[in-house]
Amino acid sequence: MGLSKKTFLYSMLLAGVMVILITGYFIFMLPSLYVDYVMDSNLDSVVQVQRGYMEQRSYQELTVKNPSAVFSLEIPKEGCEMYAAGKFFRLTVTVREKELQELLDELRNCLGLQKGERQELLAALKDKGTWEKLKEIWEKIGSHFTGRDLFSQEYPLEFEREEKEQKGLYREEYGRLHKEPDGIFVYETGVSDGDYQYSMYFAAGQTEDALILTIFPAMMPQMDEILPVVTDSMPMIIAVVFLFVLAASRLFAARIVHPVIRLARHAESARLSGKFEADSFVLDSRDEIGLLGQSLKELYDRLQENYEELEQKNHALAEENERKEVFLRASSHQLKTPVTAALLLVDGMIGEVGKYSNVKEYLPEVRKQLLSMRRIVEDILFLNYQAEHMHKEKTDLRELAEEAVNGYKVQAEAGSLQFELSGEGSAVTDREMMRKILDNLFSNAVQYTPAGHKICVDISSGSLKVVNYGTTIDDCLLPHVFDPFVSSVENRRGKGLGLYVASYYSRALGCRLTLYNQRDSVCAELSFGEMEGGKEKC
Repeated sequence: MGLSKKTFLYSMLLAGVMVILITGYFIFMLPSLYVDYVMDSNLDSVVQVQRGYMEQRSYQELTVKNPSAVFSLEIPKEGCEMYAAGKFFRLTVTVREKELQELLDELRNCLGLQKGERQELLAALKDKGTWEKLKEIWEKIGSHFTGRDLFSQEYPLEFEREEKEQKGLYREEYGRLHKEPDGIFVYETGVSDGDYQYSMYFAAGQTEDALILTIFPAMMPQMDEILPVVTDSMPMIIAVVFLFVLAASRLFAARIVHPVIRLARHAESARLSGKFEADSFVLDSRDEIGLLGQSLKELYDRLQENYEELEQKNHALAEENERKEVFLRASSHQLKTPVTAALLLVDGMIGEVGKYSNVKEYLPEVRKQLLSMRRIVEDILFLNYQAEHMHKEKTDLRELAEEAVNGYKVQAEAGSLQFELSGEGSAVTDREMMRKILDNLFSNAVQYTPAGHKICVDISSGSLKVVNYGTTIDDCLLPHVFDPFVSSVENRRGKGLGLYVASYYSRALGCRLTLYNQRDSVCAELSFGEMEGGKEKC
C-alpha cells in the first residue's frame, strides 16, 4: 500500500473511531448523565422550595419550576386548620368533623409532630410499623369523604381560597399552528417566567358526533440544564480523546515516521563510516518508504562492493608500484657489479695491462658478465610481460615438473644430486608462469643442495612441495628470502631474483608460496588454494 493511501487510511480510521466514540458518548452516556443531573437538580429545587417556604411561609420570593403545578401543604402541630400555598394561590382548609379532627391528631402523633423533634420524625419515617399505621389512618380519613358532595354544607372540610396576583410572571414567547394529515389541529404556544419556558398544546379534532379538545402542558428543556452535563463531561472527553489521539499518533509514527528516522540514521552512519559500512537496514513495509529503504540498501551494498573492489585494486597497484620501484632500484644496483667488472676487463684488455693482456683468457669472463646482465634484463622484461598476458588453463603438474627437472639433469649429475618425483595433480593456472615458478624453485634447490643429497618433489591437487636435503636457512634470513637480491649463502651469492620471481608469479596466479626449515632440509611449498597437510615432510 502506498504512503499516501496509508496516511489517508490512518486519517479515516482516526476520524471514524472519533465519530464512534463521540456518538457512543451522546447515545449511551449523555442521556444517563442528563437524567442524573435533572434528578439531582429536581431534588435540589425541592429542597430549595421546601427550605424557602419553611423560612418565609410564602412563594412570593421563591423561584419555582412549573409554578402552576407546585404547591406546599402546611399542617400545624395544633388546631383544625391546614394550609395549601402555591405561586398563584393560598388555600385554607378547616376540618369540621370532630372524628376527622381526632384522626388528624392521631396522624400528628404518629409522625411525632407534637413533640417537635426532627429525630422523632426521622425515626418514625424509618419505622415500618409507622407506615402501616399511616396507611390505616389514611384509609379512615378517606372513608369520611366517600359519597360526600363537595359543595354541600355537610362536607367535612371547609375551603377558603386566596388568589395571589403574579402580574408579568408569564410572557408569551411564540405561538404556531400545526395541522396533521388526519384532520387534527394543534395550536402550540410558549411562555416564559424568566427562568424557565413552558409550552401549552391545544389540540382539536372532530368526530361524527362530537368535538374533542385536549390540553397538554409541557415544560421546555433549557440549555442551562444540558450545558453543565456537557461541561462536567469535558475533562473525561478531553482525556479520552487525548489518549486515543496519542496512541493513534504513536502507532502512526511507528509505521511511517520511525522508518524515515531509521533511514536518516542509517544514511548518517554510512556517511560517518567513510567506507559505506553501516549496520544492516531492512524495512518490512511495502510503501514508498520501504522501497526507498530497499533502494538505499542496494545502493550502499553496490557502493560497498565497488569501494572494496577499488580498495583491492588500489592495494594491488600500490604493491605493484612498490615492487617495481624496489625491483628497479635493486636491479640497477645489481647491474652495476657485472657492468663494472666487464668494463674493468675490457679496459685492461684494451690497454694490455698486466695479466689482462691475455685476451683469450679474460674475454670469456667478459662474456660471462654480459650474459649475467642479459639474464637480469630478461627476468625484468619477462616478469612484467607475463603478469599482463596471463592465460589460465588446466595444467598437468607432474608433466610440467618433469619438464622442468629435465632442464637441471646435467647440473644435478655434476653435483651428485638426485631428483625424486612423487604424486599426481593438476591445477588451473598459466602454464608459462607456473613453469617459471618451478624453474626458479629447482634452480634454487640445485644451487644450495650439498653434493650427494636429494631433492624431493611431492605433487598433489592442492599443493606442490620441493624439499632439498642437507641444508637449512638461517632464522634471521628466513623472513627475507622472497625479497629481491637476497641469497642465503654468502659464498654462493648470485643475483638473488629466483625466489622473488617465484613469489611474485605465485601471488599473480592466486597461489601461496611458503619457505620453511624442516629437519636437515628446506621445504618450498606452493599451495593452490587452502593449505593442506601443514608442514610435514614430503
